[in-house]
Amino acid sequence: MQNSKLPYRYWIATMFLLMSTKKSFSTEEIRRQLGHKRYQPVWEMVCKLRDVMGKRDAQYSLDGQVELDDGFFTTERPEEEKDTPLKRGRGSHKKSKVVVMVESAPSQRHPRKGKPSKVVGHLKMHRSFRT
Repeated sequence: MQNSKLPYRYWIATMFLLMSTKKSFSTEEIRRQLGHKRYQPVWEMVCKLRDVMGKRDAQYSLDGQVELDDGFFTTERPEEEKDTPLKRGRGSHKKSKVVVMVESAPSQRHPRKGKPSKVVGHLKMHRSFRT
């Protein structure tokens, strides 16, 4: 936002639009939603925001105790594969395997009987590719 002549509310609204849906908004659509006349300053703002969003994961590393698990998330399939029969359940063709890593530490607040409470820190997810 430094040295930008665009209003602060444009930045906030653009961040909301970029993060509110799975699919991204085009810069032209963001410009139209903001009601701005010129394309170039909005394009520069969107490029800066996308660049920062892409670099965010590299800034954080998982420390201490790291827990690892896998999960499956629903994904779209290409049109040419829609006619083939699908495998059901875990490992379905409609789902992508994702490795989930999270840092955790024992919690000192509100001790409970049984399992000790944990505090969760940063979380990272990576899509596993099928072979």
